[in-house]
Amino acid sequence: MDDYVSLYNRLLNRCPDVGAVLAGQFVNDAWHQLQGHRPEWSFRRRSSVFSPPTLYNQGLASTNSGVGAPTLITGLNTGWTPDMIGRQIRIGGLLYPFYTITGWLSATQLLIDKPWSGADVQAQSYTIQQNYFSVPDDFGFFYALVSIKDGYRLWTNLSQADIDLLDPQRTNFGQTYAAVFHDYAPIYGGTIGPAMALIPGTAASPVSTTTTGFTYPIDASYLIQISAGGVSGVATFQWLRMGQSTFSFPVVTDQFPIDLSDGVQVYFPDGGTNYQAGWLYIINCRSLVSVGTPRYELWPAPTFQAYLYPYVYIAKISDVTDAAPQLPPFIATRGEVLLEMALEKCSEFPGSDSMHPNIYHDLRQAQYHRGKWLDMLVDIEREDEEVGTSLVDYQKLPMYPGPWWTGQWQQSHAPFLNS
Repeated sequence: MDDYVSLYNRLLNRCPDVGAVLAGQFVNDAWHQLQGHRPEWSFRRRSSVFSPPTLYNQGLASTNSGVGAPTLITGLNTGWTPDMIGRQIRIGGLLYPFYTITGWLSATQLLIDKPWSGADVQAQSYTIQQNYFSVPDDFGFFYALVSIKDGYRLWTNLSQADIDLLDPQRTNFGQTYAAVFHDYAPIYGGTIGPAMALIPGTAASPVSTTTTGFTYPIDASYLIQISAGGVSGVATFQWLRMGQSTFSFPVVTDQFPIDLSDGVQVYFPDGGTNYQAGWLYIINCRSLVSVGTPRYELWPAPTFQAYLYPYVYIAKISDVTDAAPQLPPFIATRGEVLLEMALEKCSEFPGSDSMHPNIYHDLRQAQYHRGKWLDMLVDIEREDEEVGTSLVDYQKLPMYPGPWWTGQWQQSHAPFLNS
C-alpha cells in the first residue's frame, strides 16, 4: 500500500537530483493529473442534503432608507430569530426582489445584504424563505440530485438566464424542479479592535479577543458597561451592538473569554482592579468579506421543512501532503501508476541550472513512462467502473419504463427546456 510519503521516497531513490521538495510536488501533480483524467472516479463521490426551512411570514415588515438605515428591516408582531441569517426576504410582493438576511438585531430587526432599492415600504406583508443553498467545501459538481417528496431527479444543467426567462419574478414556489448556480456564499471574518475606556479616569479596560474573527457583515461597534462593581469574577457587565436599542442582561465578569456576539469575546484580567459601576468601554470592529463555497438556487423555492433534497456530488480535485498522505485504497494498491506519472515529470525536468543538472532528464524516457502509466490507467479505470458504474448508456432501458421511471410524467405542466 502506497501513500504520499512512500511514493516521493521511491521517486527520490530513482531521481535523487530533483530533491525532496520537488519530488513531493511531482507526486502531488501526478495525483491531480490522475483525478482529472476521469472526473467521475468512484472515490470522488460524496453525499449531502439540502434541508430548507419552513417559510415564515408572521407580522408585517418595513424598510428604513428614509431614516438613514437602508439595510435595516423592522417588523411589527414578528418573531425573527438568529437562524434566519442567510435566508432570503421579500417585502411588498412581486414588484420587489429578494434580499439576503445578513444580520439579526432583535425579534423585530434584521439587516439585509444590500441597501433597499426604491421607495420605502411600511407595514407590508413579506416572506422569509431559503432560495439559495451552499454546498460543501470540497464540492466539484452534481452527480445526482433528487426530490424525495416529488419522487424525481432535479435538473442541474440550467443557468440563471434560463430560469430568469421562465420565471423572472420568482412567482413559483413549493415544487422544485432544478438547482441552478447562483453565486458564491460570502465569508465574514473581520478584525476586532481593543476595548477602550470612554470615561476619563477609568483605571483599567477589559481585553477583547476572538477565536473566529469578526463575523458580522458590516463594521460595527460594541459598548460594554459595568453594571455592578467589584473585582473580576464579582463585577457584572452588560453590552450592546451599536444600533440595538437595549443592553443585554448582566453577565458576571471573568478572567476567561466570554462570548458576546458575532465572534467578539471579552475577558477581565484578574489583576486586583476594582471595576466601578457605570464604567463604559467601546470595541470597534471591521468587517472583511471573502468568497466562500458555491450557492445554488432551488427553483421554484421550497417552502416547507419536510421537503428534503439529497444529492450525490463529485468532490473537487484534492491534494496529498505530509499532513494528509493517504490515497484511496485501490489507488494505494496500484501506487506504481502515480510513480510512473511522477517519473515522466522527472524525466522532463532538466535540472535547477547548468551547475545542477538532473541526470534522469531524457525526453525519450519521459515518453516511455507516459506509455506505462497510460496502459496501467486502462485497467484501473475499468476496475473503478466495475465498482461505481457511471459511463453506461442504454439504447433501451434495462427495465420496463413505467410512468414512475423518471417522474417527469407527473410534472408535464412544468416549463422544462428542450435538451
